[in-house]
Amino acid sequence: MFTQFAHDLRAIRAKAGLTERDVSILLEIGKQEVAALETGAVPPSVEQLCKLSIIYGRSFTDLYQALMHKAREALFRNLPDLPEYVADEKASFNRDNTLKRLESELIAAIMKDHDGS
Repeated sequence: MFTQFAHDLRAIRAKAGLTERDVSILLEIGKQEVAALETGAVPPSVEQLCKLSIIYGRSFTDLYQALMHKAREALFRNLPDLPEYVADEKASFNRDNTLKRLESELIAAIMKDHDGS
């Protein structure tokens, strides 16, 4: 997932005519951290992603989409691991409705993700 994003970061930086040092100063990180972002060794933080969007004048929605897809699949996988409902827990007042809604939304989104792939 981050490999394509990292490749895009390297390419867009080169197209912008910026050096790793330029980007490191703008992001307030070391050159090694810029290199790690551009090789896909580490994903950008939300703050770094926002700054990169501003620096390069583009949206990185492809990264968001990949992260959302991964998050949906992980949540769906974990739903069956939730403990059974305990009637005396005050916090579980609307638990069944919430879990049913969550499962339904996850199934629909995962199906859409797979159809769009």
